[in-house]
Amino acid sequence: MMLMGRLSLIPLLLAGAAHAPLAAQNAGAADDETIVVTGSRIRRTVNTDANPVTTLGQAEFQDKGLVQAEDLLRSIPGNRSSFNSPNTTGSPYTVGTAQVNLRGLGLSSTLTLINGRRQVVSPIPTDDGSSFVDINTIPLIMVERLEVLQDGAAALYGSDAIAGVANFIMRRKMNGLEARAGYQTTTTNGQGDFTAGLVGGTSFGTVDIVAGVEYLKRTPLAMADRGFTSGKIRSALGFPGAFQQPGRPLPTIDPNCAAAGGIPTVIVPAANLGFCSQDLTNNFDIISPEERVTAYATLNADLGSATLYGEIGFADNSAKVRSSNFSNLKFPTVPATNPGNLVANGGFGVPIVYYGRPLGNQGDVNQRRKSEMLRLVGGIRGDVGGNWNYDVSYAYSQQRFNVDGVTDTKADRFNAALNCQGGPQNNLCFNPFGSSVTNPALANSQAVIDDIRADSFRRYFARMHSVEAVVTGTLFELPAGPVGIAIGGQYRRESLRFASDRDAQTGNLVFIFTGPDFQTSRSIYAGFGELAVPLARGLDLQLAARYEKYSGGGGDSFDPKASLRWEAAPWLTLRGSIGTSFRAPYLSQTTTITTINESISDPLNPAPIGFFRAVVTVPAPLKPESATNYNLGIIFNPVPRLRLSVDYWRYDYRDIIVKQNAQALVTANPRDPRIIRPLGPTGPIAQILVSFENRRAVLTDGFDIAASLDNDLGGGVDLNLLLRANYINQYRTDIGQGEQDLAGLRNFQNFARALPRWRGNLTGTLGFGSSKLITTVNYIDSYRENVLPASSPVNGFKIGAVATVDVQYSVDIGKWNTNLAIGGTNIFGKKPPAVAAPGDLQGFDRLTHDPRGALVYARLVQKF
Repeated sequence: MMLMGRLSLIPLLLAGAAHAPLAAQNAGAADDETIVVTGSRIRRTVNTDANPVTTLGQAEFQDKGLVQAEDLLRSIPGNRSSFNSPNTTGSPYTVGTAQVNLRGLGLSSTLTLINGRRQVVSPIPTDDGSSFVDINTIPLIMVERLEVLQDGAAALYGSDAIAGVANFIMRRKMNGLEARAGYQTTTTNGQGDFTAGLVGGTSFGTVDIVAGVEYLKRTPLAMADRGFTSGKIRSALGFPGAFQQPGRPLPTIDPNCAAAGGIPTVIVPAANLGFCSQDLTNNFDIISPEERVTAYATLNADLGSATLYGEIGFADNSAKVRSSNFSNLKFPTVPATNPGNLVANGGFGVPIVYYGRPLGNQGDVNQRRKSEMLRLVGGIRGDVGGNWNYDVSYAYSQQRFNVDGVTDTKADRFNAALNCQGGPQNNLCFNPFGSSVTNPALANSQAVIDDIRADSFRRYFARMHSVEAVVTGTLFELPAGPVGIAIGGQYRRESLRFASDRDAQTGNLVFIFTGPDFQTSRSIYAGFGELAVPLARGLDLQLAARYEKYSGGGGDSFDPKASLRWEAAPWLTLRGSIGTSFRAPYLSQTTTITTINESISDPLNPAPIGFFRAVVTVPAPLKPESATNYNLGIIFNPVPRLRLSVDYWRYDYRDIIVKQNAQALVTANPRDPRIIRPLGPTGPIAQILVSFENRRAVLTDGFDIAASLDNDLGGGVDLNLLLRANYINQYRTDIGQGEQDLAGLRNFQNFARALPRWRGNLTGTLGFGSSKLITTVNYIDSYRENVLPASSPVNGFKIGAVATVDVQYSVDIGKWNTNLAIGGTNIFGKKPPAVAAPGDLQGFDRLTHDPRGALVYARLVQKF
């Protein structure tokens, strides 16, 4: 009867999360080991923690076929809409990176730690201006476990911990050597990943050393290889181009447009008015080729009453990003004397304005991206007697991004060449017409092409110094146990610098503009404290507070937090927390000017969607973001080996920092003065000036649900089930049309990103003897398009729900210390659902769905 009574509570627990698939948090078994868990600085047993922490360990990494840090995000349903490297079309400058975005509150709102310490923020932001820590610099083979605190944690860790914390705990003790190798490929078009890794550890007396290295070699997947992307990228400004004559409302299509490889886009057939468009699909990859090496090592030396420790990490990533050559947004005038413009050669014989892509027939632009990361940590921890301990550490990390091979056209040399003053001797002509292809006598020489071509570059560099001291101990004893305390302070120094070539800085390129080089830095000072109070047996209170102050007028913040855990019965635990969090604007959001390539639909211009540039300008001083966060949870163990948990979370997020959306600005008011049209008020767009701003507020809440079952079926057969899911109930904010709920919407034209209400996964592991069969079902809910204007027929378009299945079979060959695994991801080859937002050139939601389709893999683990 007692068992049935407990089981009868299950529907009540799940009803609060609505009717849908279950979800998750950490459902692993707790133990009595005294450790420091993410969300606290005080040593305690895991099962007295009052914070919702999800833990993924090496066993789960291998069972699910997770071999790179970016793969982990598939197992965290609360992670929403990240830019991750399997898809490179969304933010090409950040190819090869991966980030965590808990609750969909933004990449900048989740703090990423390594062994509880900060890591440098990437010097290059995403296209929407978000700052982030690149988790792909962390070798997964060296990660003992990942702890994800899905609750505001600024009171303990400071800025950026609004949505929560992702803490990578690295291996510290190991005896032996382990080698790994694997290959994964798509079942169509052969995009493949080769991975290899080596980790080893040993002890020299009281000194423990562990070191590991990982390697990734990734081959590309062309955009043309997927039907849902093929033919989607078409620009009105193609090669050879179109030419506007005096008195004409639209340009005239080059008569040799089709013969020269363009696509005539006729708007006024009688006069052949329109554009010579170009299909750029073949110039882009969905997944770029990439080569990555990551390494990490830890050292711990026990000196008796103290332990010296150190860490060193390194990452090197190289990628090649294909794109088309750029269009000329200067819209220059072609003189009547240009050979291609002569009437005898099929030209107009009068000065005309050029709409085109000067190097559009010169093949792909192969941009080279290279990033390097270095991390150094050193410290000492020990006892001072009387249950008091100290930990003093220094951490340094830096990351460098070099971008080369960004091919553009020099405006001054192009204009000179149109006037037959180009080339090394200032005496060559550039013919912008299709006759340069169809008539060998009018072809452009390689010398004039080389003269107008610019090979632009970017240099990004960020570094962080951090010094921290923490003292922990016992204040006094209460009847229910000792009162623990932690107090400490931290100093951080962050710096960021950027450099580019002179042509990009001065605006002498026809498409790209970077603005001036810059270098900036700031200091952050913090003090923090925490109390762990056992109010009664099974009733624990955690109090924490932190004060941070930023140099240079960056402001300050005091953030408290209170958490309570009550073990109401051996099978029932309740927990809750309330606290405040904040995030200061990152250096790149207050200093830099950047050029973002965006596809824009212009109501005043009948041309097809094309690439234009949106320039992020330096804004007025930004206020820090702030939030009040709440969490209420229940943990239910009705029978041995069965665990259920439900957590309700809520964030009142204020002054959120976002980049203005260029498409939304054009749609709302195409005559806005921030939209630069050099040829007149209804002419084509050359630039869109946007900036960062503080939005009013976001109110969001939802549920995390978890379930785990470990069942011994007898005969050496075990069945384990693990369910993790996340549900967003509401995401209310004002995006310019009054307050509205954005949950369940795609939000392509606003800062919120895609927010399908449900996301989760269910994993079943069948163990028999030395073998395992693991099946995971991944679910992403349906959601709908929402664009401006509100009357758009696109609004309400349903982006379908997707359920994919992953399978892995593994076997341990004990006498050889070998593990072999074969498996597949998305084994039924489910395609990403179609989208309909104007300006979306990929044909699928790149922030939510994986475009690769079915993948198969084989992996080997060899221990020595």
